[in-house]
Amino acid sequence: MTTIPTTPPDTDTDTMDVESVFWEARPELAAVRQYARAAMASPWAVLGCVLARVALSVPPVVVLPPLGNDSSAVASLNLFVGLVAPSGVGKGVATRAAEGFLSIPPGGGRLIVERPLGSGEGMAHVFTDQDESGEDVPALHSVWFDVPEVDTLTALVGRKASTLASEVRKMFTGEGLGFQNADATRRKIVPAHSYRAALVAGVQPRKAGPLLDDAAGGTPQRFLWMPATDPGAPDVLPPAPEPLSWCSPVLATHAGRAPLHVAGSIKAELQAERRARLREELTDDNGQQSLVRLKVAALLALLAGRTDVTETDWHLGDYVMGVSDRTRQRMREALHADAQQAVRERAEARAAFDEHQDHAAVQRTASKILARLTSEPAPASGIRSGLGKNLRDYFEAATDELIRRGLVIRTDDEYRGQTRVMLHRRG
Repeated sequence: MTTIPTTPPDTDTDTMDVESVFWEARPELAAVRQYARAAMASPWAVLGCVLARVALSVPPVVVLPPLGNDSSAVASLNLFVGLVAPSGVGKGVATRAAEGFLSIPPGGGRLIVERPLGSGEGMAHVFTDQDESGEDVPALHSVWFDVPEVDTLTALVGRKASTLASEVRKMFTGEGLGFQNADATRRKIVPAHSYRAALVAGVQPRKAGPLLDDAAGGTPQRFLWMPATDPGAPDVLPPAPEPLSWCSPVLATHAGRAPLHVAGSIKAELQAERRARLREELTDDNGQQSLVRLKVAALLALLAGRTDVTETDWHLGDYVMGVSDRTRQRMREALHADAQQAVRERAEARAAFDEHQDHAAVQRTASKILARLTSEPAPASGIRSGLGKNLRDYFEAATDELIRRGLVIRTDDEYRGQTRVMLHRRG
């Protein structure tokens, strides 16, 4: 069995070699990479979008099993993906490539509809239909929430009294959505695990600050961050492979919930982490990351046509999370570099302003000194004390300037046994 690396490589050369081990671990992964490069898209971005489409194609009855003995504490496969690249790279190419790669025959998966992200109140409406009697029922479609630019998401979340952030976080785990309202036409309640959703956002690293800053709320930890760039892009495009013919292993006709089978060793690892958090032995903000990893592992299993999540799926998911972590760290480094540059620019601007202010103050001081001098020598100390307090610090510089310009002469004499500096106008 191929050994899957569990940590990101240290160098770009190692990156190419280790990534090849990942992509060649399974035929469908190799096909994703080839299809992406044939489309001149990032393999990681295409993989993230393929996993999102797999999640959307599987009915919402398919859930991740609970860690404890509470059979109701299941988790959803709903997935959030951030496609990270500078402006102009073309993150939309990855979403189109993923759609072309995954070929799902009629009846092989749920209908996927694309919707923009709006308000928290409006979100529930896209997951409900009405039956013949006019009653709300769960929609038969899955929803791909498309956010082309991350600042759209942060603007929506940042609106005063916005409920979007909390609804988005609930959507990630498949919790119930909606709000009570006196107006029945506006009252939409979506039961937990009755819907399927994916949120895919294009992210320019230098615009991701507000989203990454919401670590306390847990929003960035819920995302799978995939680079939309490809340092290993070949000079010669490979031929595009045939689309992958795929059907959901569980169809919508399945009665009741269908928890995926997760290997005992995986559950034991997750339980140990959960126990450490309960005991406050682990207090970081990355509690959601293990759930994202489990979702990735489960979606890789489903992509392979299985409903059991194996240790190999778990290791593959760990490598994907390593890519995600590294991508998020690079965003933070870009934001930090921008912040440092902004500090330098402010300091330079302040220094230039101060220099301008100092120059103006020297000129004002020189004018006042010149106005007080005659052709008769006068003590420099007396001239200085006659200036305002705010100009005395500039006396030496102003005097030097006047002497350099040939307007003032400085001499020394002795008064009561002490040497003193005298100034007078030239000629």
